[in-house]
Amino acid sequence: MSTDDGERQMATTRERFARLRQGLSAEIRQPVRREVLRDRASSRPRFARFLYACSLPVIVIWLLIAGGLNIVVPQLESTVTEHAQSFLPDEASSVQALVKMGEYFGGGGSNNFVYVLMEGDEPLGPESRTYYNELLAELTADTEHVNSAMDLWSNPDLAPAAQSADGHVAYVLVNLAGNMGTALAMESTQSARDTIAASTPPPGVDVHITGPSAVVNDEMVAINDSIILLVSVCALLVGAVLLLVYRSVITALVPLLGVGLALAVARATISFLAENEVIKVSIFAAALSAVIVLGAGTNYGIFLVGRYQEARRKGRDREDAYYDALAGVQHIVVASALTVAGAMACLAATRLAMFSTSGLPCTIAILITLAAALTLGPAVLAVATRLGFVEPRESASPRRWRRIGTTVARWPAPVLAAALAVLAVMIIPLAMYAPSYNERRAQPADSPANVGFAAADRHLPPNIMAPSVLIVESDHDMRNSADLIALAQMTDAVASIDGVNAVQGITRPLGQTLDQGTLTSQAGYIGNRFGQMTSLLRDRITDLDAIGATVDRLDTAIDGVDAALRQGAAGAGSLSDATAQLQRTTDSTLTKVDELSAGIAPMRGLVGSIPQCQDVAACRTALTGLSVLDDVPALRESVRDLAGGTRSLSGALPTAAAQIPTLRATVTQIRDLIGPLRTTLGALLPQVGEITDFLDEVSGAYSAGSPAAGGFFLPSQALESPLFQSGIPYYFSDDGKATRMIVTPQREGFSRDAMDVSAEVIPTSLAAIKNTSLAGSTISIGGPGGTLLNIESFAHEDFIAIVVAAFAFVFCVVLFLLRSLVAALAVIGTVALSYLSAMGVSVFLWQGLIGNPLHWSVAPIAFTFLVAVGADYNMLLVSRFREEYGAGGGTGLIRAMVGTGSVVTQAGLTFGITMLAMLASYAHNVAQIGTTVAIGLLIDTLIVRTLVMPAIARLSGRWFWWPTPFVSLPARRVPQSTATTAEPVPVDEVRV
Repeated sequence: MSTDDGERQMATTRERFARLRQGLSAEIRQPVRREVLRDRASSRPRFARFLYACSLPVIVIWLLIAGGLNIVVPQLESTVTEHAQSFLPDEASSVQALVKMGEYFGGGGSNNFVYVLMEGDEPLGPESRTYYNELLAELTADTEHVNSAMDLWSNPDLAPAAQSADGHVAYVLVNLAGNMGTALAMESTQSARDTIAASTPPPGVDVHITGPSAVVNDEMVAINDSIILLVSVCALLVGAVLLLVYRSVITALVPLLGVGLALAVARATISFLAENEVIKVSIFAAALSAVIVLGAGTNYGIFLVGRYQEARRKGRDREDAYYDALAGVQHIVVASALTVAGAMACLAATRLAMFSTSGLPCTIAILITLAAALTLGPAVLAVATRLGFVEPRESASPRRWRRIGTTVARWPAPVLAAALAVLAVMIIPLAMYAPSYNERRAQPADSPANVGFAAADRHLPPNIMAPSVLIVESDHDMRNSADLIALAQMTDAVASIDGVNAVQGITRPLGQTLDQGTLTSQAGYIGNRFGQMTSLLRDRITDLDAIGATVDRLDTAIDGVDAALRQGAAGAGSLSDATAQLQRTTDSTLTKVDELSAGIAPMRGLVGSIPQCQDVAACRTALTGLSVLDDVPALRESVRDLAGGTRSLSGALPTAAAQIPTLRATVTQIRDLIGPLRTTLGALLPQVGEITDFLDEVSGAYSAGSPAAGGFFLPSQALESPLFQSGIPYYFSDDGKATRMIVTPQREGFSRDAMDVSAEVIPTSLAAIKNTSLAGSTISIGGPGGTLLNIESFAHEDFIAIVVAAFAFVFCVVLFLLRSLVAALAVIGTVALSYLSAMGVSVFLWQGLIGNPLHWSVAPIAFTFLVAVGADYNMLLVSRFREEYGAGGGTGLIRAMVGTGSVVTQAGLTFGITMLAMLASYAHNVAQIGTTVAIGLLIDTLIVRTLVMPAIARLSGRWFWWPTPFVSLPARRVPQSTATTAEPVPVDEVRV
């Protein structure tokens, strides 16, 4: 570039800035153009004149409203966090099941169950147990956020059910306050995580909060954390697209300023209404409302700017072009906004909180966007045009669209066939559509809940952290043998369902059938007792043989005793006579001794009186001899005793001999008893052996072949055993009228397979307890399987409601705007085609290529967006076609496509890019919604609105406007010399 060129460019730039300063000064000095308002002769609409005259005050008012609301009202993210709604309706069966479990087993009753999982690099030891007990005590002490805990690991008998086989992992099921997805639930989850973060686990030990409720919590957190990022990316992409399209910063700012202020006011208004509980709001609604304001608001700005630039290209001055733009797009903007608002309002009638809480916030957001598009947008455009901006640039777009319009007008049938063929190819992958209900895949892999699941998967069997909970309610106490048999029968039936990995309940506290509770085990036990009896009987028979031999010897001994007693009786008589004679002789002798002793008494006294007689041998000998007579009198008593004894003996021996026959008879009776008893026991022994062998065979065969087929029986005395009593609080309610079972699926707990398994559990359970003592009991299921079944059911019902309501509302708006039944049906039909094609491409992309099936929320939300926004583009085209129809069907169609082609394409691409910004969200389901809607908008912009809709209108002829009457127009041809860029050369006309 030469120096002169540079100087000229700088001079031009300085001149522009000088004019801009002058223009701004004039705007500030004269904020209200009173002459425009006072011009009563003008045929221009009064509202348009007001906006043109008061453009600056209007802009200031919007700035003040946006600034004031955002200063006074809390930010939407904080309001949403404090007023988040339940993930499922409270009346959902899965919610009720888990609420009942909370009520029966402690706490306030909610469906917010999480697992606190402890993982160690090494097997968990005493230090880990101490930490576990302290942490659990601290968690349960927070009664505001924690309702109860199912602590199995602290029970030595039940601990294996709450730890991994390698000992590296232990876990506890905790019921937190607040139903899943609500603000209280999110607060409770965060409080529990804060408690864990504040604790100090042993070295090498990590603690996680995971489980189904934690997954839902982290999904909502992921969406909430990405809202600011999502809005920022959307704004950047929209700004980049507008800069690329307009190649002017000021022109790009015209729609962006309106959108930015509309978004600020909309977010603050939604926050204010939610804070005062006028409407319900969710994190999902906050994200959707931001995106829809950015997309729709930008579209309305593009419509306005596009129509202004079209008028300028036709030679209209700035003010006239401004009024032409307002007159040409305001009704379309109103119809479009009402269409979007109505479609979004249909979501409020749904039952799932993800949809229902999005309805009114998005409706309010789009209505505020409409207000901004009708007031703020024209005001900004008025100021910008008076300052010399927003001027059109040279573009080949009109010529390109003229060629496309001419092709469609000349060959509508082939064009329609080719376009429909392309759409059909796009729709084909929809046959593979299998919505995903895996909430784990809807959030980042490194979310806290997913990290906890990964820790569990490293050590535990699959899906331990995502079980279903089965609740059985009866009208009586089930803690008895009969009801336990029925419960065991039901448990075995559930465990036999294909896809069930394990069932944990009162009859299976460790996940396996209790050996002591099976009839085969009872049979084995009885067989062992019979075996012991057989050995005992064999020993007793041997004892009886020994007794028989002993009795024979006793009989022989009795004969000897009898003979001896007979001989002894004779000898005893002789002995008695001799003893009597001895007594008489002794008495006589002793009498004489007494006389002798008395005679020698003086002599004894004399000898004893000799001094020192003991020292004199002769004297001492004399005393000794004289003292002999002192002991003789004692002989009298001995002889008398002997005589008495011999008399007793002579009398007793005959009596004893008389007892010998009785003793001999008793021995004979014993011998008679031993014989039959031995014979009976000998016959009983092989029979007991046969019973023992049979019981052992039954027990062994069932244990080896099918342990579960052995039946269940727990004797009444076993109910008082310590093991059974320790399990009662975990599996039975306090009154015994409710019990719970933990059902673990073999496959991913958030999968279609797990849902199918859960769908079989209740029918199987009811069939199992039919005709039992528990017949008529109430059975319900919660957990991921039951929750996802409820979601599937609600989502299906909600989708049908959305389709019917949205189609009906959009149809009515289009019918009112176009006043043509056929045109309205064509608009609705083509929108449906766009939706089906977008879903097909999205299924191919996400499910086929990426391997991440579409989340269940994608189809309803994408439908709402595409029906509302897609109808806008078709309405804009058809409305313009109606305006140009006076020139003839073909010419009017070409003019309509030339006039709206670039504008609608810019709007569609901008909105599509806006939706692609949702890929920045941390939540994958939000990214999938954005992708699907973006694909649908591109299809609608480039194929449906460009080819399908014009071809249908051209083929339908005048019937396209039925029942609106149109005057038949004569065929005419504009001479080539008079054709301009705004007047395309028409094709052969069809008189209509």
